[in-house]
Amino acid sequence: MPIEHPFLFSREDALTETMEKVIAPFWANRQHGEFVGNDGLRLNWCAFTKPEHTRAIVVVNGRIEGVAKYQEIFFDLFNQGFDVYSYDHRGQGYSQRLVTGSDIGHVVEFDHYVDDLDTFINEVVTTKTHSQRTILAHSMGGAISVLYAARKPNAIDAIALSAPMLGINLSRPLQMAAKPLCKVLSKLQHPAGFAPGQVPYWAKPFKHNLLTQSEPRYQWFRELYENDETLKVGGPSAQWIWQSMDACERAIKTATDIDMPILLMQAARDEIVCNGVMFQFHRERQVAGLPIQFEILADSRHELLFERDVIRDKSLNLALDFFNALNKETSLEQSA
Repeated sequence: MPIEHPFLFSREDALTETMEKVIAPFWANRQHGEFVGNDGLRLNWCAFTKPEHTRAIVVVNGRIEGVAKYQEIFFDLFNQGFDVYSYDHRGQGYSQRLVTGSDIGHVVEFDHYVDDLDTFINEVVTTKTHSQRTILAHSMGGAISVLYAARKPNAIDAIALSAPMLGINLSRPLQMAAKPLCKVLSKLQHPAGFAPGQVPYWAKPFKHNLLTQSEPRYQWFRELYENDETLKVGGPSAQWIWQSMDACERAIKTATDIDMPILLMQAARDEIVCNGVMFQFHRERQVAGLPIQFEILADSRHELLFERDVIRDKSLNLALDFFNALNKETSLEQSA
């Protein structure tokens, strides 16, 4: 039976007013700073904490995203009684870029993303003691978090995955050719250049976007980026593509190596990541008898946490019920 949540989530039909009058002051009072990631890069982080909060959610966002985009999500999670922590991946948001003078989405090694999450949790999140520490990860953040969970099985208690990038949505011929082709191109390009067909940042009109059906949330995110050039990230480099495809393959292989509970939320109409490999990930965990909850969000596009209210509410409720049920199990074990 679903758990009753004490706070109504923000509404898209009142988003502008809520952002200006409620969420903007909340965002202005965030804790924030920098930590040093792999290769000495300076990475931006933020947190929202309260002394009486005993549980923490680490939000790990996707490609081209940054903490500034997640203000509404942070607000809703914090008002559910969680401390909330997040950071900008290398080359994104307010973190240091890897290619000077370019908005290209680039990474040298995908595992550097995993290293950064490890460092962030060790140096920022663990400065406060929590009874439960969980991850809510979206898209690329899902691949990072799965690899992190396999590396550090005792660092977190559970993961909720929102449309995780366990595979990139490509036709089979492209799927076969993309990785070796991009691997070769990445060796020829110096400095890192855009992969074939990729271009610098541009604000795609809402009617052509593949991310969400919520026009208010989509327009808010685009205006945020238009008003702050720092946040813009364009297409990926060839290096990012082959490194990410390799990471996806490795993430699938860890399906039976992670003992902690996993919630996997799939966007039914996703055209960004590959839904087929999510079924594989789910099936392998089921066969191995490992805890996995698989939910398909009907009529949803890729960004479940930025979708229309009916989809976003369901996604957040699924994640919160998942975390709250975990908390109840822990309490029962402690009282036994």
